Amino acid sequence: MIRLNGIEFEYRPVLSLIELVDKYNQAQARVRLDDCIIIVNGAAFPASQAQELILNDNDSISIVPMLDGG
Repeated sequence: MIRLNGIEFEYRPVLSLIELVDKYNQAQARVRLDDCIIIVNGAAFPASQAQELILNDNDSISIVPMLDGG
């Protein structure tokens, strides 16, 4: 099982983050990776790595929009 923003999805081998986001967008409100930080099991990644990021069973992912301060 993989959790993305609190929603559980079935794990399958060689599942990339971008594929999981596509599934999430079909079932939930749309998530855009532009200007977001991706947190996988507490480690932060830039959105540019979403295509290459392969997920593991029991991963917990959060997609968090970056905020610009002023």
